[in-house]
Amino acid sequence: MMCLSMSTLGQVYSCADVPVIVESEQPANFKEICSAAAGALGYLAGYGLVPKKDISIKLVNHSLEHYGYVAFGSYDRGSSVVSLMSLKAITSMESVPAMYGQAFDQVHYRGAVAHEIAHAVFHQNSPNARLSNAAQEYLAHVTQLAVLPPERRQKIILKADVGGWESGDAISEVYMAMAPDKFAVKSYLHFTKMDDPKAFIQILLNNKWFYVYAP
Repeated sequence: MMCLSMSTLGQVYSCADVPVIVESEQPANFKEICSAAAGALGYLAGYGLVPKKDISIKLVNHSLEHYGYVAFGSYDRGSSVVSLMSLKAITSMESVPAMYGQAFDQVHYRGAVAHEIAHAVFHQNSPNARLSNAAQEYLAHVTQLAVLPPERRQKIILKADVGGWESGDAISEVYMAMAPDKFAVKSYLHFTKMDDPKAFIQILLNNKWFYVYAP
């Protein structure tokens, strides 16, 4: 059952079918966020990756910084809380950054939710989550692209004009920083063409380095 309550910090909404709690100081579209979270969790569950406890999302009305870049969402490993800009806050920005080279809209907002949900699930399942940023971002971008409508995803893939990671490639933060959109597409193409993606997820979860080699 969906539950909406009040706290000293504002409204708190418990999603109906997934272990996600959303908190906001102002009215927000909780159901849309829950739906996006459910899509991400359903995708990850298909590969045996499920949350171990509730995932908390705190909606904010200011931009977030992630590795020196403006971000719509961020996962704090210390508090285990996802900070996420509300859709209204994003669309009210004077200059809204593009998402994967496309104008940001409600579809991409669902993708942004999925990205942060993937980070939270990764952290709950990985003993080395504090060390493996490249591994986390690989899975987060795969999940984000996976929940997009096929036609939207295909346009992103065509624009990136790259193939998937090849065997022996180093999936690294350096490449991600230099070409984030290409990193995302390379990761998605690599993952979706693997014979045993579940086995690679275990490699990602147990990775201890700042990079991971593609099998």
